[in-house]
Amino acid sequence: MSISDPPAGARPHSTVASRWLAPLLLFAVGFILVPWAHTCQLSCVPGDMADARFNGVVLEHFYRWLIGLDTSLLSPSFFYPVPGALTFSDNHWGTAWIYSAYRALGWDRYQAFDLWYLTGFVANYVVCHVVFRRLRFSPLASAVAAFAFTFAMPVLARHGHAQLTYRFLMPVALLLWQRFSVDGRWRWIAGLAVAVVAQFYASIYLGYFTLLLLVAWCLAQWAIEGVGPRRWTAQLLQWRQASVRRELVLVGITLLAAAAAMIALMYPYLHYSKLYGFGRGVEEVLSLLPRPQSYLLADYSALWHVPSSWIGHDVPMRHEQQIFFGVGILGLAALGLLRSGSRVRWVAVSSVVILMLLTMAVGGHSLYLFLAELPGIGSIRAMARIGLVLVLPLSLLVALGVESVRTGALAWKIVAAMFALMMVVEAATLRTDKFGRAQAIERIETLRGRLPSAMPDHAILFNPAGPGVNPAVSELDGVILAQDLGRPTLNGYSGNIAPGYHARDNVAPCVQALYRITAATGNGGVAAADKAAVGALENIVVLDPLSCKVHASEVLDLANAAGVSIQVASMSKSPAGGYLVTVRVINNTAMALNTQDGLPQPLRLSWQLSGDGAPLDPGSWSTRVDLAGSGILAPQEVREVSFLIPEAAAGQQIGISAVLEGRAWLHDHGLVPTTVPVGGSERSVAVH
Repeated sequence: MSISDPPAGARPHSTVASRWLAPLLLFAVGFILVPWAHTCQLSCVPGDMADARFNGVVLEHFYRWLIGLDTSLLSPSFFYPVPGALTFSDNHWGTAWIYSAYRALGWDRYQAFDLWYLTGFVANYVVCHVVFRRLRFSPLASAVAAFAFTFAMPVLARHGHAQLTYRFLMPVALLLWQRFSVDGRWRWIAGLAVAVVAQFYASIYLGYFTLLLLVAWCLAQWAIEGVGPRRWTAQLLQWRQASVRRELVLVGITLLAAAAAMIALMYPYLHYSKLYGFGRGVEEVLSLLPRPQSYLLADYSALWHVPSSWIGHDVPMRHEQQIFFGVGILGLAALGLLRSGSRVRWVAVSSVVILMLLTMAVGGHSLYLFLAELPGIGSIRAMARIGLVLVLPLSLLVALGVESVRTGALAWKIVAAMFALMMVVEAATLRTDKFGRAQAIERIETLRGRLPSAMPDHAILFNPAGPGVNPAVSELDGVILAQDLGRPTLNGYSGNIAPGYHARDNVAPCVQALYRITAATGNGGVAAADKAAVGALENIVVLDPLSCKVHASEVLDLANAAGVSIQVASMSKSPAGGYLVTVRVINNTAMALNTQDGLPQPLRLSWQLSGDGAPLDPGSWSTRVDLAGSGILAPQEVREVSFLIPEAAAGQQIGISAVLEGRAWLHDHGLVPTTVPVGGSERSVAVH
């Protein structure tokens, strides 16, 4: 069975020019008008200053690891010292070697990124064209279908997520399945396994989408063409034949190798996801499922943005929901559905319908939520990107549409030509984000100018978030500078954020750094040596215009100890027995105070009981009360903490003081301990 048979009257032989002229011309038009324009001829980068640069950071890390500049593949220099940070997003293992080749040839990180991006479009078009030719489509039909697959509007709408560029193994997987469905030879399944795993290596999202398409295609083909388990298992039942056994043994070895490669890719993700408690809630997954209106949205199209703006005002995460394929592709696909005689057209359209129904959310409900409950599946949150794989069966319908008019009436050829022209125009006029290469370089050079003239030997950089700047941009500025310098950094950006490392642009730069140091030293996955390195605060270089420094001896000048205020906010009988005391601690100093183990000299409270009116005993400050919360008490921050004292304290007075653990009692340096009587009814007092 072939997907496409030569139409009646078609010439059995063709010249080299007829085979290659249309594909080359169509690709040249698409390449120049779309990705080449995205890169401004290698002078700008497609996407924004956040996601696009992050993908560049991951690619650059792979290159640095290849040439020995970075020692750990799984733990890059960002989110230091949290291990496994590469698994917080796509790792690009399947395509980073392409970027690395361009870097090795002398291009800088931004030019190499552009060339890597452009190479993805070349691979998608060329491989898709070859696959359709293998499915016995004409050169023209294959070229038009490959254009649709490579340059469809929902594909180009993902230009800011460059990790989704390399999709060329999707059509390879479909071709191999079609070969298997024809003769039932399991060697095709072995090749299919390799193709799917390789697509996972290019992008986990795209590998997952490929699996979904294959399942939908398989079910549709079984229902429509009758190709099912009997065909699939036919060769297995012939295992007694020596030639079949040899082939099946090779198939088994290949499948085991593919499984091993898949485990090598996915195990680190599963390990670190469990270690850090990463996961997607139902509401987050639901917000990123396509809605019916999503398939009519094209907000970035110069042609369709006005009617698109009339639709789906309540669609969440609208920027992710741009799945209108355009009049050109849908028109050609309709020709294929209505005019072609091939039964595979029903398989193609049914696979599209199956995937749409599976992933669509209506009224807060979706079949996909049941699938998302499976281990690991819930981490694939942006199912609105399903258009990246739906375009493959649509492209097959496009090819069938072109073939259906080749020997038809002139009017049908004109209609098909108009649809094809519209497809090109729709792709060329989709608006995209980009930023200048010179602008990106200037940002890092400006930041480099803030470095101290002499840095510690084991410097750890941190670029704090500031007002008026997207925190993601600040994070990546710090990451890129540190990567260029070969230094670790507390900065980081990814699909997941290291615990305790989220941006805080509303506190002082030093305090931002201390939050992350606290998170690192309290992280059970961080090695002791790395905790020691980040805990040596003299190593922390904060890139702040005011020359902020993080150093243990500068956390608090003891002459300012009286700036710490302790107030008893309330005291009441506890149902569990005793008295519940709630204390309000106010940091009126200009310095951040550590409040958690792992940081130097954490601030704690201490209390003692004495007779009413009796002086406090300097030797009785043995109790400790940890200050709950973030681990950092910022300047002017107020923190409330509650603790129990025994019921026997009634009739006595409680004295409360503070200590910088391992350094000094603050009442020895100006802080006056707070004393209040215990007992009686609940009270609210404010004393110092």
